[in-house]
Amino acid sequence: MPERTLYEPGTFSWIDLSTSDLEAAKAFYAGLLGWEYQVEETPMGPYVMCLKDGKPVAGMGNQSDEQKEMGIPSFWNSYVSVASADESAAKAVELGGNVVVPPMDAMDAGRMAFIAAPGGEAFGLWEPKNHVGAGLVNEPGTLTWNELLTRDLDAAKTFYAGLFGWNIHTGPMPSGAGEYTTVSVGENMNGGMFVMDDTFPEHVPSYWSVYLSVADADETTSKAKDLGAEVVMPAMTVDEVGTIVVLRDPTGAVFSAMQAAPQLDES
Repeated sequence: MPERTLYEPGTFSWIDLSTSDLEAAKAFYAGLLGWEYQVEETPMGPYVMCLKDGKPVAGMGNQSDEQKEMGIPSFWNSYVSVASADESAAKAVELGGNVVVPPMDAMDAGRMAFIAAPGGEAFGLWEPKNHVGAGLVNEPGTLTWNELLTRDLDAAKTFYAGLFGWNIHTGPMPSGAGEYTTVSVGENMNGGMFVMDDTFPEHVPSYWSVYLSVADADETTSKAKDLGAEVVMPAMTVDEVGTIVVLRDPTGAVFSAMQAAPQLDES
């Protein structure tokens, strides 16, 4: 079912956007996905809850001044639900990762930390309290997939299996065009990993990407362009998966929009 009231530890549960222009981002995603917003004031500045059908599906906040000064473009963050942010952060260090943001309370919503994996990609840990994560997933306008683009698949497998206990499987893609790695919590598929090849510029680091579900990839692409987005990768159909287009929003954040294949629509 698309509605969620809890997440098993080790499961991706939330995404949020660190943006250089909060108002521009709000206008873009409202126009593209029909999101509505609820702004909450925090000690770190305004945090925007993005709502679909009245349920939280993502968040937005301003980039730090330091990130803006460094010229870092806007970006999406992925969070994994954990039983203890402190214990998971300590374990990440033992496994060769680094703590970018130490565990801290996000008021009464939960406790969080940011980790840099050995491959360099950053991700969030989320220990839920009053906020479990996305209340709606896997339907148009909501999160449907998280994917690691990495230059060292074996190291990534070792790190994340050790940190979250993920079951990780690499096998041929349905189309037969190369291999793909999926990660699962128990029997529940939780995301994927993809090896960055020579088509990726050398300066692009490993990173976790987010996929937002859409009803029609072509219509979404056209609307996104009208709203000021750039097409990074044109729509591509993957057998038994769906049609995927990679977009860059007007503030510079890259994300994927996916129209699920018919057999996946009822996830």
